Amino acid sequence: MKVQVVVRLLLSLFLIAAAASAQVQPVQPRKPPASATPSTPEKKVPLAFVKIAADVARNVQPQSLIGYLAIYIDSKAWDSGLKDSDLGPFLKVKEAKPDRSAVCFFSDTKDAATCVYFDGDTAFGVTAVKAGASGKIEAGDVRNAYKPVSKDMLKKGEQELLFEPGDANTDDGYPLPAFQVATGSKFPS
Repeated sequence: MKVQVVVRLLLSLFLIAAAASAQVQPVQPRKPPASATPSTPEKKVPLAFVKIAADVARNVQPQSLIGYLAIYIDSKAWDSGLKDSDLGPFLKVKEAKPDRSAVCFFSDTKDAATCVYFDGDTAFGVTAVKAGASGKIEAGDVRNAYKPVSKDMLKKGEQELLFEPGDANTDDGYPLPAFQVATGSKFPS
């Protein structure tokens, strides 16, 4: 009789435990704390790329960037830029990829130019050319001038540059962010 009481007691406890677990709400998955989730870098605005590219350009070309026009080309505008008479020779140096962009600086007479290439937020290549005897920048000169960006090329310049925002269009009318380069005293802050 004691065995029957123990078996009934155990069976009752088992049934109570089974019934209780059936009524428990499913556990909601917990979100990891903010510090545990990988942060996604914010997409930089064109001006941030232009400032990095200006440092590179100042370190690879002897002439000042004052008066130059900086044009930002993102991956969406790359195809249109390839067809452009001024940008095309520079963009042909590197293939289009997602998250690839470039910043090209042109003198006001378009006889000197520098283009800095980016993968994501990282400047990885540069071309700096001057017009030859023809007075124009030749596509072959652009390709031959390409070199990888080194740490020394990323050093900040001593002269403060200001970038007056504007717009430029490719030959087929695609709008691109552009910035006129000036010294710290030319444009009001």
